[in-house]
Amino acid sequence: MRVLLTLIFALAWVAADACSSAVVARKLSSEGAVMLWKHRDQTDINDCRIVHFDDGKYAYTALANSYVRVGETALAGVNEVGFGYISTATKKLRREPQNRVERYAGRYSLMCRALRECRTVDEFEDLLKRHGRYDSFQSNVGVGDAEGGAAYFEIWSDGYARYDVDTYDVRTNFSFAGRDDSRGASVRRYDTVKAQMQGKKSFSPADFFGYSRSFYSVEKGDVLSDDKPFREANYVVPRPSSVASVVIVCSENPRMDVIVGNPVAGMAVPVWVAAKGAIPKCVGGRAMYDLGRMYASKAYYKRGKATYLNKDVARKVVRVVNHIKTPKSMPQDIVKYNAKIDHIFEKHRQKIVDILQ
Repeated sequence: MRVLLTLIFALAWVAADACSSAVVARKLSSEGAVMLWKHRDQTDINDCRIVHFDDGKYAYTALANSYVRVGETALAGVNEVGFGYISTATKKLRREPQNRVERYAGRYSLMCRALRECRTVDEFEDLLKRHGRYDSFQSNVGVGDAEGGAAYFEIWSDGYARYDVDTYDVRTNFSFAGRDDSRGASVRRYDTVKAQMQGKKSFSPADFFGYSRSFYSVEKGDVLSDDKPFREANYVVPRPSSVASVVIVCSENPRMDVIVGNPVAGMAVPVWVAAKGAIPKCVGGRAMYDLGRMYASKAYYKRGKATYLNKDVARKVVRVVNHIKTPKSMPQDIVKYNAKIDHIFEKHRQKIVDILQ
């Protein structure tokens, strides 16, 4: 079993997230708290869900891979004291082999340990100084806390660069501490997200779920505005490989608003850490994830080795409202509230299915 789990974690590291993300400071947040956004893309291990963990100093709720329920596969999460964590894959940061006594399996185990142990951004930095990392470790990490701390850390095997966030900041799959030639195609998504955020005086979770289903590109404009073939590339945020969108609210009453599965087809629902294991079935199970897979199978098609967007399908699905009004605090009867959420999602699911059939 230990060998199997080691192999799973190694695969999780190889199948790195090619994500888009943002950190928003408290003063620009409609929630009055730091917000973290992660639009998750993946290449190999796609199946994910929301899970609650209570295996450390602090309990936490996280987006996790579905294939194993152990506290080593968090992909984005927030703990009970409001410390939140997201990450994106990066490359061409420094790699400096070190003889370390303590080594971990990579980005995911660092995230789990931070969610278990940290209350503030500064505590995370202290943990980072002590946390052994593989020689190949390279990651952009966004963190926030209930005290208003917000930062990105660009992390490599034996070092890191910290960027405190006073307004907002964005990362995709390159790092400013890396070599200039590491920016690659993901700079297109970086520019596109920055362009959509530019000039806004405040941000809400709905804004980020809008970015997760926006087919706007700095280079291409609104690709849904015409019927010309659009080859799926790194120009827009939503892609065939998109499997989740999460907005973390780092408050004293922390929660995640989340879409599991392709964010164009899913519906954003709230999950509070204080609810513990009371999680809406649509994101704690496979229902929303499977809807996203169905959408992706209809919205994209192959022509030779290239993948193209079916614009007619995408236009119709994007018109369906994908978020609901979220209470300012967790309802007292969370089980009843979650049942209501699942009922609303079922209506949403049927609208999407009717479009796709």
